[in-house]
Amino acid sequence: NLVLCHGLVPIWQKIFSQKIGQMKPGDMWTLKVDYNLQSNDLEPGWKQFLQRHAFARFQCSQCWHAWHSAQVNVLFHMHLDRKQRRGQVKMKLFRQECKKCLVPKLELPEFSQENVERVLENLMLKLRGKCYREAINPKELSKIIVEAQIMGPHDSSHCEACRLGICYVKYEDQAPASTFFRPASLFPHSFPAREERSEVETGSGRDWGSSCDWMLIFVLLYLKAK
Repeated sequence: NLVLCHGLVPIWQKIFSQKIGQMKPGDMWTLKVDYNLQSNDLEPGWKQFLQRHAFARFQCSQCWHAWHSAQVNVLFHMHLDRKQRRGQVKMKLFRQECKKCLVPKLELPEFSQENVERVLENLMLKLRGKCYREAINPKELSKIIVEAQIMGPHDSSHCEACRLGICYVKYEDQAPASTFFRPASLFPHSFPAREERSEVETGSGRDWGSSCDWMLIFVLLYLKAK
């Protein structure tokens, strides 16, 4: 199921409340969306976590063209008042534009519930390390599931995060090695995204059967000439 991310994003808030309640049941935390957030522009006492390489779906509100991206960025600013045992998290979802429209609009991403949970699991880990000063292992960060094949490289000219100097992907492959591709629900296992998409995206796939046929023809012609 895809969850449209806009407004106060109730599904994000619901899952966030569940996870923070399990992790720190004695503390009160809130999550809200703030599209004025700027990367590394923090109020005193606030910490930052930038989730890179998230996977989401986009749909143009003008022509209804839809596309997927494995380079979606989600920015979090977080603050804990240790005396009051109250914390705040502000979240910004970076948008992308439709490349088919002449005058495109920036569109918000749609996430599956599974990837919402994985992004928020990573947020929980960062809260423990940055706000509660606990020792954490970066290897515990959850890997994002790439849920559909992505055609072509990341288009930085239509990416809000790229324009703001946050994405840094430019025209490289869309899915990093830390993501996994799972084609629909027919296959319960996870597969490396880069391996699944390498030939489609880079155009480097070769028809080795045809190459062998041509080599055989050349060898036969050479022997006949001798």
